[in-house]
Amino acid sequence: MTPRHVRALRGTTAAWVATVVAATAHTLAGGGAPSPALVVAVGILASPFAVGLIGRRLSAWRMGATVLASQALFHVAFALTADADPAALHGHHVTHLGGHLSAVVLPDAPMLAAHVLAAFATVVALHSGERMLRALGRGIRSVFTRARGIAPRAPMPRLVTPQTRPFGGTLRIVLSDASRRGPPAFV
Repeated sequence: MTPRHVRALRGTTAAWVATVVAATAHTLAGGGAPSPALVVAVGILASPFAVGLIGRRLSAWRMGATVLASQALFHVAFALTADADPAALHGHHVTHLGGHLSAVVLPDAPMLAAHVLAAFATVVALHSGERMLRALGRGIRSVFTRARGIAPRAPMPRLVTPQTRPFGGTLRIVLSDASRRGPPAFV
């Protein structure tokens, strides 16, 4: 994989894992369960931003910024769409806009603590998980390298180069559609 692919995979994974963990933390902190369509929509919207924010190398602070941004996007989307779902109960949000958008979007203390705890757990899991996968890949590669050294390789057939003719000329074959059969010309 190229570094660009690794960056895209790292950012997309961070966005999706952060969104799912944020939805779980949101529900466990007293909010209503978000609809799966909202979780998917936020995951799709957060992925390009996460790829841009994640960086080329594995970094805990960039991973943290990506996870926090994804969780904030989820929380804002869920807070703004909470009134659209009459079955969702949101005791931690003020459900009346009243001209103050910050009253709806800003979480109360238990919700904020749950989001921060979820973000921290997500960053630790993603950062250590990627390091673990890299170490596992290096280990598997070293096992195959050792196995290759122990087991002899199958002999590769050698290519035989065509030898030139002793008189230096090349053999020419003329292919033609015209048939040379027929009666002799001097009959």
